[in-house]
Amino acid sequence: MSITEDNIIQRPLEDVLPEAFLGYSKHVILQRAVPDVRDGLKPVHRRILFSMDEIGMHTDKPYSKSARLVGDCMGKYHPHGDSSIYESAVRMAQPWATRYPMVDGQGNFGSIDGDNAAAMRYTEMRMTHLSQLMTQDIEKNTVLFKENYDQRLKEPVVLPSPFPNLLVNGGSGIAVGMMSNIPPHNLREVIAGVIHQIDNPQVTVDELMEKVSGPDFPTGGLIIGTEGIVNAYKTGRGKVTMRGKAMIEQSKNGKSSILITEIPYQVNKSTLAAKIETLADIGKIEGISEVRDESDREGIRLVVECRKEADPLRILRLLYKHTQLEDTFGIINLVITAEGTPKVLGLKEINAAFIKHRTIVVTKRTEFDLEKARLKAHILEGLVIAINNLDEVIALIRASKTPSLAKASLITRFELSEIQAQAILDMKLQHLTNFELDGIIKEHAEALKLIAYLESILADVNKVYEIIKKELKDIADKYGDDRRTFILPEEMRDQMDLSSFEEPESLFQVMLTTNGFIKRIPLQTRNKKDNSLVCSFKDGDILKERITCTNKDILYFFTQTGKFYTINAKTVPEAKNKDKGGPLTNLFTLPIGENVVSTLPLKDASEELCFVFVTKDGQVMRSPVSDFISARSSEAMGLKDEDVIVKVFLSDGKGELFLATYKGQAIRFQETEINTMGRKSRGVKGMTLGNEDWIVDALMLTNSDEDPRGDLVTVTQRGFLKRTYLEEYKPQGRAGKGIAIGKVDPVGTGFIIGVMQVKDDDILNVIQLSGIVTKLEVKNVKTESRVKAGTQWIPVLLSDYTVGII
Repeated sequence: MSITEDNIIQRPLEDVLPEAFLGYSKHVILQRAVPDVRDGLKPVHRRILFSMDEIGMHTDKPYSKSARLVGDCMGKYHPHGDSSIYESAVRMAQPWATRYPMVDGQGNFGSIDGDNAAAMRYTEMRMTHLSQLMTQDIEKNTVLFKENYDQRLKEPVVLPSPFPNLLVNGGSGIAVGMMSNIPPHNLREVIAGVIHQIDNPQVTVDELMEKVSGPDFPTGGLIIGTEGIVNAYKTGRGKVTMRGKAMIEQSKNGKSSILITEIPYQVNKSTLAAKIETLADIGKIEGISEVRDESDREGIRLVVECRKEADPLRILRLLYKHTQLEDTFGIINLVITAEGTPKVLGLKEINAAFIKHRTIVVTKRTEFDLEKARLKAHILEGLVIAINNLDEVIALIRASKTPSLAKASLITRFELSEIQAQAILDMKLQHLTNFELDGIIKEHAEALKLIAYLESILADVNKVYEIIKKELKDIADKYGDDRRTFILPEEMRDQMDLSSFEEPESLFQVMLTTNGFIKRIPLQTRNKKDNSLVCSFKDGDILKERITCTNKDILYFFTQTGKFYTINAKTVPEAKNKDKGGPLTNLFTLPIGENVVSTLPLKDASEELCFVFVTKDGQVMRSPVSDFISARSSEAMGLKDEDVIVKVFLSDGKGELFLATYKGQAIRFQETEINTMGRKSRGVKGMTLGNEDWIVDALMLTNSDEDPRGDLVTVTQRGFLKRTYLEEYKPQGRAGKGIAIGKVDPVGTGFIIGVMQVKDDDILNVIQLSGIVTKLEVKNVKTESRVKAGTQWIPVLLSDYTVGII
């Protein structure tokens, strides 16, 4: 059939692309990359285990070729290629990759050195005891099924999973716009935590951590500190520091050796050994004479031999610093919930989801068993009636011409159901003996007893919980093992004095110019004020911002169009005082027309910290800093047409916002009057502006014993400065018109160009359009009333207006 233009629907690409990409991203998140909170499996792992169960690759059966599983799984449930299925199955069989392997492999399944497994036609596999438990009772309608990819078969939405596999084996995956990275845990500990939460639903995370102390990696090793674990269990996100286990041995010849017996999780042993050799060859770690890998089937044994004169403890510290012998594991507990949505969960929420899942499974299993028991009792009741009326039943059957007429006669005569009548017709002659009759009566009594027991379970949820707890305890007792990864307190790091080998925290100032050049200047002393500050350059460029920060900080750059960009502060090029530095565009891509209006340093993003935005049209917005960390888009604030951002602040919610307008109005109100809102919001009205007026500058006023509030300095276009007590600007409610900041005369004083919060020992640098900089000591500026115009400190000639103050 030919295709005509009438059959072609033309749509704009910008309409089709979001729809297509949304469907793709949703599929990747829900159907490929993120584990389910109930059974802890991604779809490919679930399909592998279900296929193995269907084929009969059980622990009591011989091994089967891996290719058989791959072909069955791909043909029935996972049509995404054989390599994805086989590689997933291989990983489930690797004891260094999976804490409790779900596949029992025979053959070459790779190594911790990164060697690949043999082809699927050479290896064999079957289920492990734990993976068999994952599919236990699946035939009893305990879980929902859905159609497979071609609607010919049914596959489970989730496996019954009688133990919390999500925490036990963990899982990782990268989806579209989100990532999951869940560490493995000890089976006994996790089960103890779940049981404790069943008994105490209001349990706190701190109480749960008495049962679940932290991740337990298959490769053992050490975890230093518990702060990251606590954060992960409370919020779903955290970082843990992993270390390999090493000891120092003395040999008879006087030499020392560092013996590494355990390495951090997901670290390649051969790569680690090669890295140590490289560092020794280039001289970055001195004192190493040889690196040998003496690992065998008994375990890892990586020997770092030291020279006689070398200090082995110092070398070990350097190994922790420069190699993956010390590594971090970023925990992100992103899962697919029972409702089918991706969500980051803490320990208590994960346990609650598993408990709810098992409650449903046990309830459905009980309902299935109850229905089966009722049917059996019903049939046995019919058999008892038939045997008690044996002669009449035989005569009735012999008098009937067909089996269907015999069935109808039995139903009519003895008031039986169709099922009972059919069972009587199917009954063997041996059941007519008195001995068999006694057995049927006894079996019927046992069926009634079972029915009563199952009904009591369904009537009391506490009995369901007791069954869940008993099954969990049995699994822990049978398959649990001792913890492999030991968690050491943070003080253990200090005992080794590793801090002296880490990069020390250094203080410096970052300078940003109007034309987009940036540099950093180290501060050699504690005095953060620089009387020799260069604010203008020969080409007419002018200093715009000066920020004091450390090499541990992250710099957030906010532009007038509502975008933000981040870099590590230490990546800013170092330059001399008189140099402009390097282009900002060398550090990140800044589109043409975007200008940075605020630069903020950030080291630790605590929960109470927010970014506060102020726009030209008087809009204000307060957004949690956490919304900006690891954000995949650069949009910070949504702006109305022709509106731009004037200033951005970093605040803990205890400050006051001070807005100043071009025509001399000002308003002061509590920051908490602005409710926190998500990134990309448009904010709320901070100040009602007059005709042809706009916000020209803003301050975040803070006050503490260590940092008193100080005074306010206002600067006008024609160089008039005024110092005023901040108390003269009484706090008002948000969205007001404010009060006059002073007498503003367009011809005499010019309009307001900036405001600054100052103290007596501050130095002001007032910059003019031509680049001329006038330095003023604040203590020399007279304090005047709010209604005064101030004093002309800057001699402005013609149109050489003042344009900034630093």
